[in-house]
Amino acid sequence: MKLSQLRHLMAVAEAGTVRQASKNLFLSQSSVTKSIQQLEVSLGVELLHRASHGVTPTAAGRALIARARIIEAELRAARNDIETVQGAGSGEIRLSASPTVAMALLPKAILEFRRTRPKVSFQIQEGVYPDVLPDVRMGETDFAICLVPEQPRDEDLDFELLLKDRLTPAVRSTHPLTQKGKLTLSSLLDLKLEWVIYRRSETGRDVFEQTFLAQGLEPPRSTIACTSFACALALVESGDHVTLVPSQLFADKPGSLSITPLVMDSPMPPWNVTVISRARHELSPVCLAFLKQLRQLAMKPRAAPISGQEARRKPR
Repeated sequence: MKLSQLRHLMAVAEAGTVRQASKNLFLSQSSVTKSIQQLEVSLGVELLHRASHGVTPTAAGRALIARARIIEAELRAARNDIETVQGAGSGEIRLSASPTVAMALLPKAILEFRRTRPKVSFQIQEGVYPDVLPDVRMGETDFAICLVPEQPRDEDLDFELLLKDRLTPAVRSTHPLTQKGKLTLSSLLDLKLEWVIYRRSETGRDVFEQTFLAQGLEPPRSTIACTSFACALALVESGDHVTLVPSQLFADKPGSLSITPLVMDSPMPPWNVTVISRARHELSPVCLAFLKQLRQLAMKPRAAPISGQEARRKPR
């Protein structure tokens, strides 16, 4: 079994066809096909279902690909370790971040980190809990920085709380509701507002619905579901819609966004910023150094969110 064979298998499984995988690998179709066939012969098992429309991994293929991804992650970590020992100050960090983290905490941490380690490269993908968990488990990403509705338990994963936060309803800064003072979820329901839900998976709707059910309320039926966080914010900014977002979105630059949190008199559910990594797995030194930077930034005093009503009272 060769590392190149494993990489070819992963590429074909990801692309769905040998032809596309060959293009992605800059190799001929015949060489990729031969490589995988040799791997199958050495293992004595079929790794791919081959059909006219493409290929899919067999059960054995899926098991091997899962291990191959972990091997790739360990090799990448080994390269990072060696570069750290050599004092190169370089390496690669792969992480997933939920949209609000990617808008606020993460950019600041990366900019501060790269001032002293400009050669470190980052690969960042947007992801939400629990969608990010498979990639973290398999080593596709070093860690994830996500908003988690509660402190979960998973023997395969470590969860480190960075910031305690809560959900809050938010509207455009000029919305009439910003003048109403303290509100409750019940009073918002009475107004029959149209709600925008950001959801990459069923989790988005689950959290939205549980927010109301926890207070004995029926969730509103008038909703728009978006898989794009930018689109969800744009809908709220340009109309009379309302959405649920973590309050930390407003903490760093109060009044700088065109949406604003409403002042709530009813308790809102926790939604905490959490680092998720593999349990019993030592992250590379460059990853550990970045997480240290992230913790230091998270511990700094942060401005309290300002509602639209308070922003209007603020002297210019």
